[in-house]
Amino acid sequence: MEFGFEQLVYEMPSQLVAVDALVREAGFGDDMVARLRSGGLCRVPVGDGRPLPELVRRAVARLAACVPEFSKRAHAVVFAHSVPLLAPADVPFLTMCIEGYGLEKVPRVAVGGQPCAILHMAARLAGYWLRDVPETCGIVLIGADQAYSAKDRVFFGSAMGDVAVAGFITRETPRNRVLASVSECAIIAFEGERSPVDDIARFRKLNPLYIRHAVQSCLKQGGVELKDLAYIVPHTPYTMIWDTMAELLRFPRERILTDYLCDTGHLNSNDSFVHYVRGVREGRIQDGDLALLVNPAFGGTRGCTLIRR
Repeated sequence: MEFGFEQLVYEMPSQLVAVDALVREAGFGDDMVARLRSGGLCRVPVGDGRPLPELVRRAVARLAACVPEFSKRAHAVVFAHSVPLLAPADVPFLTMCIEGYGLEKVPRVAVGGQPCAILHMAARLAGYWLRDVPETCGIVLIGADQAYSAKDRVFFGSAMGDVAVAGFITRETPRNRVLASVSECAIIAFEGERSPVDDIARFRKLNPLYIRHAVQSCLKQGGVELKDLAYIVPHTPYTMIWDTMAELLRFPRERILTDYLCDTGHLNSNDSFVHYVRGVREGRIQDGDLALLVNPAFGGTRGCTLIRR
């Protein structure tokens, strides 16, 4: 696997809504507030009701500003989403997301499924696509999700925030090198929270073991060991699963980066990439460090991407 992120950015709404207010607006009571608070959530970024393409365009604008000759070098666009896109069939959704940046004639594809893990699969697809791309060019990778009501935000004992991630993937970049990437799928609770009670119980019992397997598979593919990692950068619906994983993996809990959860909440498959960017920006993840981005999804999918900063 010979590619990396020449640039990786994200855009979130500036408005942060307290989970207490969000939970009550969604029709839940004090028990749900306590559940989210105990999981480490305080606030989540919430948009002002404008459609998702506007948030995506802001992320693409940020990316275009830091990639030299962006429109000339962009060979394709891969768009990943966990939440169903709310757009009529006759609306050119992807065109709306990227219009104004010289990408009108660039091939583009959207991928969904594997909720909360799909951006890892999209990164792998972009990496495969690079094999047929001139060395100086790259693939624009976008991951974005948005909810349109408080009730849609509160699920799986967490609260969803809005975000758009945008990266420029190339073969030759010396930083943010992807050493390995895996996507695994073994669906147990196939209807999420609406699954049969026995299926949910079985999933919760097996999920830590599935996560460990995905982690070990990705590390093996990358030729590194767990002790070599500076950080595990995880999916962050709540903290408790990572307390469990620290014990199961025998990995220092302080090196599982859940600090940012308080102000982001559940960002579907985008959160590990957001937290990676923030960790780099704040100097916690330094040049040469290995970071393992891990997204397990409720029901039975997992995505892992090993990056050397």
